[in-house]
Amino acid sequence: MLPTGHIEFTWAVLNVVQRRTGWFRDTDYRLMAVAALAPDLLDKPLALTFYRDTDAALFWGHNLWLHMAVWLAAWTLIVGRTISHREAGAVRRRFAGILPYLLAFSGHLIADRMWGFRGSLFYPLGAGYWHPWVHVGEPAAMLAAYLHIIRTTPILVVFEVVGAVLLVWFVADRRLWEPRRLARFLRTGRPEDVRPTSVAGISRTLARVAALISACVR
Repeated sequence: MLPTGHIEFTWAVLNVVQRRTGWFRDTDYRLMAVAALAPDLLDKPLALTFYRDTDAALFWGHNLWLHMAVWLAAWTLIVGRTISHREAGAVRRRFAGILPYLLAFSGHLIADRMWGFRGSLFYPLGAGYWHPWVHVGEPAAMLAAYLHIIRTTPILVVFEVVGAVLLVWFVADRRLWEPRRLARFLRTGRPEDVRPTSVAGISRTLARVAALISACVR
């Protein structure tokens, strides 16, 4: 999945959870975007530097053991601050506060369908080497490789189209087309808790987006 897709799907899932359950109200959507992209933010620089001769692109950011270590470290850090059993409730609240970011971070593995890239997922166990792909050790080579998979992998394009639709739905649902609400969202990372948009409202938003795209094309 491309970076835009990771953000769009993550925001959509979080919005649904907030709407349906009321959980994670204080979650910062900006940090959720960073968490969802964190595996790529780690691995892409590695592909251009330390692992530039491996002809691979999935490294520690897409490694199961590193993700397990991050979860364990987060839990240990929170529990380590507990002085007495009376603070058990505080531990749960603190962990619930970071849980969305951990899920966005490790959800990246599911979005990238890492079960098909077991060499990198289970490294250094299993094959004992990173999942081979093509040479992406220079920016131009990496760009060419990704343009190639976009042209040759229809399912990837489908995911990106679905992601774009989810983004439009999120904008409509939170009324982020309004400058004031958008400015607050960008400033705080949290959308206003407005009334859910109806189907008619979403249709109007889609029409506005289409008109804006048409105007830009002209």
